Amino acid sequence: MNSDHAKKLSLPDLLARLGHTPVRSVKDGRELWYRSPFREEQEPSFHTSFIGGKWIWNDFGDIGGTVLDFVMRNQGFTKISDALSYLDRTVGSRPSRPQIPPGPDLFSFQQQSSRAAAENFSESGQLEFIEAYPIRNPVILSYLSSERCIPPSLAKLYLQEVRYRNTAMNKEYFGFGMLNQTGGYEIRAASSKYTFKTPLIARDITIIPGISANRSAVYIFEGMTDFLSFLVLTGAKQVSDDAIIMHSLTSYDRAAAYLRAQNYEQLWTYLDNDKAGQQGTERFKADFGAKVFPQSDKFATHKDLNEALRAQQVQRKSR
Repeated sequence: MNSDHAKKLSLPDLLARLGHTPVRSVKDGRELWYRSPFREEQEPSFHTSFIGGKWIWNDFGDIGGTVLDFVMRNQGFTKISDALSYLDRTVGSRPSRPQIPPGPDLFSFQQQSSRAAAENFSESGQLEFIEAYPIRNPVILSYLSSERCIPPSLAKLYLQEVRYRNTAMNKEYFGFGMLNQTGGYEIRAASSKYTFKTPLIARDITIIPGISANRSAVYIFEGMTDFLSFLVLTGAKQVSDDAIIMHSLTSYDRAAAYLRAQNYEQLWTYLDNDKAGQQGTERFKADFGAKVFPQSDKFATHKDLNEALRAQQVQRKSR
């Protein structure tokens, strides 16, 4: 078995073999919630979703990723080869094709996005994804903490360290990133000097499920640092209702398609206070009308939520 085969395995099947039963099933069985396999808890915080032809998972007290990432974390492996050997012993050498649950395809817009070559990899097509894992590089944690005011504990919950290669230069680099719905990553350089950011594998939106049982609203952010800044500003580690991180305003059509499929009652937008962000807000208002509640005026003196967070931290230190 190789890594590509491992990532196509059914995570619910593997969890069942390990003795874990879903507590809740939503979206016609495409999203399953479990009590975390990594700790004792009463309310489920671990969920796995069938997206882009494979199962991915997120754990609000831990990390997230593919089936292979789960095995590495669950079994404590540090080498991919050990995880692959474990899967060979546990599920056999021929990976089973995940069974798509019955019901309407709520993620058909993701299949369309996967076919959009302009959104795949990078504009140059010269960046190659190598691997992603929990953040352990102190450079990343230091940058997020000192330059972005994002505490390491929060960064580790939602972000991963991503290694990639520039094939034209044959050099490897690292950055921090967030897993998206297609299984790709939106990454950024851990540097205030270089503002480099790009999608790897594919660009898509990221959905962060809220912890409330009846979620009728959704928070909408442009970028991952905006989302994390919102959590810091509100003193929370998780959102009560769902959150969408667009990663780029060019992902508007994907976000809108997801919103129409979910039929939220309220859309709370936190887009940037610049021309592009204002245009994005107006587009949401034009398409979703009275459901949209723009929140950008709450940080109107700042370009975005992260700038507002940093200004707040400076004020606190000056007191």
